[in-house]
Amino acid sequence: MNLNRRFFLQSSGLLAAYIGVSPMEAIANAGLVASRKGKTAKGKTLVVIFLRGGADGLNLVVPFGDPHYRKLRPSLAIGAPGAGDNAALDLDGTFGLHPRLSSLKPFFDSKVMVAAHAVGYSKNTRSHFEEQDVWETGVIGNTVGSDGWLNRHLSTSDGHGRIRAVAIGDTLPRILRGKAPAYALRGVEDLSPPESDGLGADKVKAALEHAYCTPLPGDRDAARALLADTAGNTLEAIDDLRAIAGKKYRPKSPYPETDLGRRLMQVARLIRADVGLEVAEVDFGGWDTHNAQGRGAGGQFGELAGELAAAVAAFMSDMEDRMDDVVVATLTDFGRTAAENGTGGTDHGWANCMLVAGGAVKRAAEARVAASPIVTKWPGLGPDQLHDKRDLLHTTDFRDVLAELVRVHLGNANLEKVLPAHDFKPVGLVA
Repeated sequence: MNLNRRFFLQSSGLLAAYIGVSPMEAIANAGLVASRKGKTAKGKTLVVIFLRGGADGLNLVVPFGDPHYRKLRPSLAIGAPGAGDNAALDLDGTFGLHPRLSSLKPFFDSKVMVAAHAVGYSKNTRSHFEEQDVWETGVIGNTVGSDGWLNRHLSTSDGHGRIRAVAIGDTLPRILRGKAPAYALRGVEDLSPPESDGLGADKVKAALEHAYCTPLPGDRDAARALLADTAGNTLEAIDDLRAIAGKKYRPKSPYPETDLGRRLMQVARLIRADVGLEVAEVDFGGWDTHNAQGRGAGGQFGELAGELAAAVAAFMSDMEDRMDDVVVATLTDFGRTAAENGTGGTDHGWANCMLVAGGAVKRAAEARVAASPIVTKWPGLGPDQLHDKRDLLHTTDFRDVLAELVRVHLGNANLEKVLPAHDFKPVGLVA
């Protein structure tokens, strides 16, 4: 194989591009395995959909029963149930779903899906950059040197396969970056890593083999052996993915022809391949609706809501026989202001809602006395109830929600390492 200098430099970064771990980082963390404490729950998967831009939770899960809702949003408010085609879909007499989320209503009715409303934390900066970092690292304040909380889950536990974590997209997001391997894939058929400058899967594999797995004369370097082991696992994972790509996938229900729909189908495909997938992350952007958000149920927000619902509903229907072991959760930067602004939109706000679905959700719902699918305390939208007189107040710390997903669903007991410096409180979201 003819390796020029540029190709070799590319190859030396391919391991990092694929799995988010640089060669030197692998050396520095050689003692990582020894510090792990037990295996995760076998066969469980957490699918995280990050709604980039700060989704308007007040119009996703609508508090139509709050007397201040329509006053704050004279043009953007979703109508109460029974008020026509653009009315909210009633959940419990107080809250309802945006009408474009209609495909998710059956999952709420069957207790497979719930909403955690008024979720956030006390030091929100309303900055996209800073708040996405906080929600992805689970660290409050200085997140510069922190890895992602999903990666810390991986690095503090042992899994049941070679491909424990993937992001379906062009880059490995912060939430999956850190000491443990996590793969960034455009899709099962496209195995070239992000930023590989057009190198195909065959050249990627050959480059990794040459750079990390070819013995050196008198190989005396323990670091080299560690790299060979890390790269070897990666090569085996590439072979696993190739085997999956070689089999046509026939979903049990059709997916919408959207980026989100296609990405969630790739996640479903990996889950069904039984490769040990525990964590999958998918980005879905466009939620920064400062202007022209859409009157009532229409406009750009309605389009986003409809796309989200169609893709998630297709995934859950496709995974119906696996949903006892799968949880889907949405994250986003922050909420939007309680009141609409002067340009037909909403500005950066405070607390928000998370949608969570899966068999673990249904088990928790059946154990609760309350029948409402809104599982957290509602603070209200009155002038004396808002944060800084402008935003939905948070009543549940987002790290408590994440902690339940990690501890209860994924089975990792090392919460103090996954989400450090936090006093956990039960939410009762999953069981």
